[in-house]
Amino acid sequence: MRVGFDARWYNHSGVGAYVGGLLPGLAAVSRDIDLVVYADPGNPVPGLDRLPLTVIPVHAAKYSLGEQIELSRRARADKLDIFHSPFFAVPIGTSCPIVVTVHDLIPFLFRIYPWPKQAMIKMAYRMAALRARHVIADSENTARDVQCILGVPIERITAIHLAPGESFNHTQGHGDLESLEEKYAVRPPYVVLASARNWRTKNLETGLEAVSRAHHTTGAAFQTVVYGPPDGINVLHAEDRWSNLNLRQTGYIPAGDLAMLFRHARAFLMPSLYEGFGLPIVEAMACGCPVITSNGGSLQEIAGDGAQVFAPFDAQGMAAGIAGMIKNQENFEHWRAAALRRAADFTWEQAAQQTISIYHRIHDQFSSAGGA
Repeated sequence: MRVGFDARWYNHSGVGAYVGGLLPGLAAVSRDIDLVVYADPGNPVPGLDRLPLTVIPVHAAKYSLGEQIELSRRARADKLDIFHSPFFAVPIGTSCPIVVTVHDLIPFLFRIYPWPKQAMIKMAYRMAALRARHVIADSENTARDVQCILGVPIERITAIHLAPGESFNHTQGHGDLESLEEKYAVRPPYVVLASARNWRTKNLETGLEAVSRAHHTTGAAFQTVVYGPPDGINVLHAEDRWSNLNLRQTGYIPAGDLAMLFRHARAFLMPSLYEGFGLPIVEAMACGCPVITSNGGSLQEIAGDGAQVFAPFDAQGMAAGIAGMIKNQENFEHWRAAALRRAADFTWEQAAQQTISIYHRIHDQFSSAGGA
């Protein structure tokens, strides 16, 4: 069986982590599959040259008529049995079955783009759902959204969890603390929050309020470290509004440095209104970082017994959770151990095996139907 995988979407987002994590897993466990990877020559996925697969550059721009023509032509020329798109942008003209991965349906639930762009993205999701022979969702929660919002029959949807990358582990390196201070002016004790362009759905304001209340409750001096773009911090005037935060902004932070940040944190707080999976909480747990999160979207499903979970706007409850991490070492160790146990449930090898089982099922169905 020949499977084409569209790796052009590799970047520093959750989709990029999916591409970068799943491809090595597929290459490692796919004994009877020829994997053909379509890559952006200007943004290659690291390490593919060391894997048993074929990499073919695609030069057409994303979201263009050119990509539709080039990918459809490549699917025929490469004699693909299945084409896997890790994003909602799928080639329309291919004759082989398409598997598409849906990470979340945020554009259907929140206003995060100007109206014309949001409408186009929603249309693209609907087109992908119609075109796909099977949809892989990052979580059971997202699978339900795909069924309810996009109308995909449940028998055509499979939930397959993501996993942390190799950088995210609890092994502390020599010189970690010196590196954190030198690069980011960060020193323990501190708690970590994530921001993003869509900082409102990340519920950054409630997160900062919870940390501020924890400062007031404990009377302890600790830093508040926010990684990601500064948009939300600037709009909220966070440094003026919560002057007790002892705020540190890192901006974008490489995976290795983020893992180092998690390993030495007292807690990672992620109070999102909605997540299709919530990869950062798994990454933090894999580093032995106690996690405090919300029940928005898939987060409670992914957190399991490995984190403290609150309603998205329960700033007081989250503040109490943070305070427990700062003031009580026994409590900290309890949630650190719980985090590591839960993180062990997520591996790319398992995700790859489940994905390959989807390929086989769709290939068998397509073959038995005479290629219809």
